[in-house]
Amino acid sequence: MKCDEVQSLCGAYLDSELDTRTSLEIQQHLKACPACARLFAEEEKLEARLKAGLDRGARTAALWERLERSVAAAASAPARPGPSPSLSPPAGWRVLFQALGEQLQAGWGRARWAWAGLGMAWVVILALNFAAREPEAALAAGKQLPPVAEVRFAGKQKQLMMADLAAPAEPAPGDKPKPLLPSPRSDRRTETLNT
Repeated sequence: MKCDEVQSLCGAYLDSELDTRTSLEIQQHLKACPACARLFAEEEKLEARLKAGLDRGARTAALWERLERSVAAAASAPARPGPSPSLSPPAGWRVLFQALGEQLQAGWGRARWAWAGLGMAWVVILALNFAAREPEAALAAGKQLPPVAEVRFAGKQKQLMMADLAAPAEPAPGDKPKPLLPSPRSDRRTETLNT
C-alpha cells in the first residue's frame, strides 16, 4: 500500500473497523515506513489523551457554572487583535451573540469595502428582479374567478375530448376495404410464365 492510502485509513485502523487483510497490509506498511508509523503513533496518543480527558471527573452543575463564568469573563475582557477564542456550547446564547457581534464588527472594520460591495450587489439583484417581472402576472392575479357553472362545463368538455382521444379511431364499417385472399401458387406460376 502507498502512504496516502494508509494515511486515509488511519482512523478506521485505530478504531479496528477494517478487515483482517487490510489491517495486515497497514501493519506491514507501518513496519517499513517510519513517517506513517510516526503519524499513527501521534494519532494513538491523541486518542488516548482525549479518552483520558473525557473519562476524568464527573460533569456536575458546579463544573458547568464555572465554565460559563470563565467564558463570560473571557468574552467581556477587552478585545485583542487576532482571532477571537472559540466558544463552548454551555456558554449561553447571550455570550454567543455577543461574540458573534464582536466578530462582525471586527470584520466590518477590516473589509468595509467588501461588505459595501456585497450590499450593492444585493441591491442590484433586487432591482433587476423587480424590473424583470411580467405585467400579465399581476393582471391575472387581479382577475375574478369564473362562475362555478362555467368551470363545471369546461371540465365536462375536457372529459369528452379526452374520451374521444382515448377511443381507438376505426373507420366506418362501409369504408373498410376487404382483404384480398392470396392467390394459389399454381395461379402465380402461370402468371409468371405467361409474361
